[in-house]
Amino acid sequence: MIGTWRNTVGMLACCAATACGSAPVLPTARPQPTTRSRPTELPVATASPAPSAPVAEERAPAPYPGGPALLDEVLSLITNEYIDAGDATFDTQTLRDKYRPIVAAADDRAQVYQAMAALVDALGDRHSRFVPPAAAASLASDGAIPRATAGIGALLTPVRGGALVQVVYPESPAARANIQARDRIIAVNGRAYTPQDGDLTGEIGDIVRLAIARPGTKPYDVVLHYAPFTPHIVPTSQRFAGDIGYLAIPSLWVDDMGDRVSGALTDLLAAGRLQGLIIDLRGNRGGWEPVLVNILGHFSRGTVGSFVGPGGVRPLAIRATSGPDLRAMPLVVLIDGETSSYAEVLAAVLRRESDAQIVGARSAGNTETIYSHTLSDGSQLWLAQERFRMRDGSTLEQIGVTPDIELDIDWATFSLEDDPHILDALRLLGAGPK
Repeated sequence: MIGTWRNTVGMLACCAATACGSAPVLPTARPQPTTRSRPTELPVATASPAPSAPVAEERAPAPYPGGPALLDEVLSLITNEYIDAGDATFDTQTLRDKYRPIVAAADDRAQVYQAMAALVDALGDRHSRFVPPAAAASLASDGAIPRATAGIGALLTPVRGGALVQVVYPESPAARANIQARDRIIAVNGRAYTPQDGDLTGEIGDIVRLAIARPGTKPYDVVLHYAPFTPHIVPTSQRFAGDIGYLAIPSLWVDDMGDRVSGALTDLLAAGRLQGLIIDLRGNRGGWEPVLVNILGHFSRGTVGSFVGPGGVRPLAIRATSGPDLRAMPLVVLIDGETSSYAEVLAAVLRRESDAQIVGARSAGNTETIYSHTLSDGSQLWLAQERFRMRDGSTLEQIGVTPDIELDIDWATFSLEDDPHILDALRLLGAGPK
């Protein structure tokens, strides 16, 4: 994953990530670790103790000493870097007064981390968050996909009645069982799927029986063995009748997604000239800024907007990228309510700069840039520090991208060939039903 980690600071973007811009570098010196003895447990007495054997006095656990320092570290970053810290209504001192007694009284790390998570949640921006050290260490290098020892090997999103399969990882148990994107897992080992099932990961060799519902077919069962897999996300592409290309980009989190998109576009053109291209960003929750820039380089040039925050104004400048130049290509972009962050920026810029038409449902309106700061104890603070503005000064935050053809429908219940969004896109490009 392309990212910049200088000393203790890494930079990302709202539910997405950016490796551009600058962020403050935290002091490299760390507090010396503090140890404390665990209170001695008293033996269970079977008889009254002799006078010469006094009973130790039970004492309450001592407060965890690292809490106030971590609080100061978090509040310092919020004061100096948070996007709303300069607003007249924002009051860091209130946060300090509320949470200092809590962390001072905490007798273990877990209580401190719960307090820090509550403090950051109290910012209320839908972007910033606190990640304890163990959870931070469990994230893959791209900061988005958790490492898994084993599982079925698919990226799942809880939906009504089960889990939608968004991505099937290559050479995973799910791939070998022919589970596909748009499938729904409706039951696990004979019971209904719940959000607590997550992406169905576990121990190597565990057996799981899944009930699968696929658009256009009857539900069926499949038995899988959990196995190691590489959580890698790739774009998919194909040609429709009328020489219309289709490119689905499920995420911008993966560091080589830009290169893979370039390769997919090259392969589409190798099969002959295209009369138009459908770019599917439904369910795409953003990713790294360099991936965004790389993809836009096929369709636009120059400054297409800017990021604005306490650090000033930073232009989003697009230049030529390796691969096809498609600036004259007729485009239709598909979005939905799950399209967020840099995927929203991608859709909005393609409409304004490349005359793309947008089909689907209004996007999430969640485009603030967050920077990831690694704190002295290994925890992470992901902090909203920038907002994106189009060239005309408009913003997408809490507004989203409104489609030219709005069709708020559960597209994942349809097969690719019967997908209403795709059929509308084909019609707009002169190749679909009239």
